[in-house]
Amino acid sequence: MKHILHLCGLAILLTGCLSDECQDEITYQSYTPIIVSAADWRLDEFATAPASDICDPSGFYVYGNYLFVLDRNEGLHIIDNTDNANPRPVKFLQIPGGQGIAARNSILYVNQYVDLLAFDISDPADPEFLSRTKNVFELYSTFSTNLVHDGDVVVGYTEGTESVTVDCNSPFYNQGWYLEDDVLFAAERAQVNNFSTANGDFAAMQAGGTPETVGTGGSLARFTISKGTLYAVDDNSLRTFSLAKADQPEFVGTSQLGWGIETIFPYGDELYIGANNGMHIYSIDSPHDPQYLSTFQHVRSCDPVIVQNDIAYVTMWGGSNCGDQGDRLMVVDVEDPSDPQLLQEIPMVNSHGLGIDGDRLFLCSATDGIRVYSVTPEGLLNEEVHQATGFNAMDVIVRPVQNELIVFGWETNGIKQYDYSDDGILTAVSDLSVCD
Repeated sequence: MKHILHLCGLAILLTGCLSDECQDEITYQSYTPIIVSAADWRLDEFATAPASDICDPSGFYVYGNYLFVLDRNEGLHIIDNTDNANPRPVKFLQIPGGQGIAARNSILYVNQYVDLLAFDISDPADPEFLSRTKNVFELYSTFSTNLVHDGDVVVGYTEGTESVTVDCNSPFYNQGWYLEDDVLFAAERAQVNNFSTANGDFAAMQAGGTPETVGTGGSLARFTISKGTLYAVDDNSLRTFSLAKADQPEFVGTSQLGWGIETIFPYGDELYIGANNGMHIYSIDSPHDPQYLSTFQHVRSCDPVIVQNDIAYVTMWGGSNCGDQGDRLMVVDVEDPSDPQLLQEIPMVNSHGLGIDGDRLFLCSATDGIRVYSVTPEGLLNEEVHQATGFNAMDVIVRPVQNELIVFGWETNGIKQYDYSDDGILTAVSDLSVCD
């Protein structure tokens, strides 16, 4: 079926047709969502499979000598990274819907849409499912990508038989896609993927007690563990989980943060939460009851943050979804976390995720690769000492004991690993590529 939609039919009710009627037209193809029911994805049967290619990486995490890579809406790749020059994929665990990941004392925590799962990874090559804590994340949040209102999930789209042609007076002209009666209309097949990525989900349009061995996430992480407690940030809130019974995490409560929340980083007795308008600092003196301390405000931008020696390093990227301000890196004194003070502000290019080891700061600079800066004893950023190009870098995990970097790339760039010398010179040692 083919329609011709003209704005005049609608506009008569509003302001009347314009005298100069344009002639250009765009045809939209219909796509019907493929639905998996909540009952099916909650079966607690997580099949394992031999190691496979990483196709759409959405997060990464290190625990011991193992690297865990989430494949968006598919599952978890488990990689033996004992020799970073020869990473060895060992298992793929099918967990559709995973976005956040953290591990403590040989238990891995990962969300599955709105639920929190726990797995025993005493043997990372053979993970064992332990428990599911249901409905602990918001339905229309970062963690519930493609979930619809009844808990079912959209896993893909099939091309329909209907097409719609609109002229340049239509509100849908040049929009790329739109929804009508739960059917997606897209001008190009590629826009189907853009719809899912940009909007998060289809429906949005309608204390521990034992010594901790905790893994490491990147600066863009949304899960973190501190003081026997798991913390997770979605678009507008901080969620707290007690790990007192580690194999069955207990949801404790929610702290509302305001919109634009992006990242979380633990340091001492505080949580540093990156938002697109500032850095929020929360006390976790009482781990199950985080208390607001302060906000270091800045112009609207994307905002990962890390902390070392009471100095916070905040990158601000003025990308398409992050405001129009230029890129920069801000150095902030947080010795008194209730009163953060700006020490330094440096213009940057393509600044994204970052990591630090002593007097070396590693900055992901997208198509400009990885930049390495020296850091003064006072924590200030000094000169650039090295740049490794040829990789579109998004985020980084620093392994100080090993002098290793694990760098997470944008889109199809996969993961690249480096050794680094004491003076910050990087040597590329291996790549984990993504499938075509």
